[in-house]
Amino acid sequence: MIRSFVLGALLMCTLLASACDQCGCGPLLGIQPFDRSNNFGLQYRLRYLRGDFTSAGPVSLAKHGDEGLAGRASTDTTRYTELYAALDVRGQYWLGKRLSLFASIPLVNNYSSADHVTQADIYAMGDPQLMARYVVYNTRYSLDTTGTRHRITLGGGLKLPLGQHHAEQFGEELPPDLQPGTGTWDGLLSAEYLMRSGQWGLSVGMFGRYNGTLSSGFRFGHSGSIQSEIFRTVKIGAVQWLPSIGGYAEYAAKDQLDNTVQEGTGGSVLFSHMGSRLWWRSYGFNIAWQHAMAQDLGDSMIPNRERFIVGISYNINKN
Repeated sequence: MIRSFVLGALLMCTLLASACDQCGCGPLLGIQPFDRSNNFGLQYRLRYLRGDFTSAGPVSLAKHGDEGLAGRASTDTTRYTELYAALDVRGQYWLGKRLSLFASIPLVNNYSSADHVTQADIYAMGDPQLMARYVVYNTRYSLDTTGTRHRITLGGGLKLPLGQHHAEQFGEELPPDLQPGTGTWDGLLSAEYLMRSGQWGLSVGMFGRYNGTLSSGFRFGHSGSIQSEIFRTVKIGAVQWLPSIGGYAEYAAKDQLDNTVQEGTGGSVLFSHMGSRLWWRSYGFNIAWQHAMAQDLGDSMIPNRERFIVGISYNINKN
């Protein structure tokens, strides 16, 4: 069982991009306990952003509203807080030994406040994602599986513009960052590598997103991310436990409006990563915490603080 778990492990792919979970990267597939396991589950993710801004005039922040705060003294500092939460319904289905399909539908809650005054608090369906993933190399299929094993997986797909993207609150349309959906067809690409030797392993996942343009002429900056984990497998009776530690980095190009670069947007963030996965029979549970260690963002972007991920899954069969 341990060998099947090890060789079937799929990389922890990356989520989300630079400023907020709306303009982010891709699905978190998670390491699976069985090779080529069809599964479905739920995943809750939360991103917390907070920053203090002092303006040269009335309080304002280019990408985020300041209703109710205009006219304050130029020396005033405004604290902006944003929370991006999503509950993903997701599933993975294998068409053969090498090809699998992944789909997810998010239910999102986007929240924004300035000095504890709520600017947005919306609940709605976000944009679904569809991806195909192909195992291009796997020493699982060789005769010798006693040494170090390697696995390389490539993927591609689309984000579908089915989420609400003209939502209004307090009599005004929300900015693109806070909309439940983006309103664009976006291309998704992934590349993943897994190495396993004994009870230890290393995974590296890269994800890229090519964003489309809204009819208004606005486009989120194209984004990419990379995550690397060192993990160890521990078996305790019928329970399999996999703790991990590593890092996660994101990058987003500057947004554009009518092909004009929007200054103050885009940037990069480096997170630390600590995770834990637990399996019992066909049931799985995972949790991860990521802390922003360093970031270089546009001056209108609210700094990242923390990310949290919790998920449950059920394996339908073991191939």
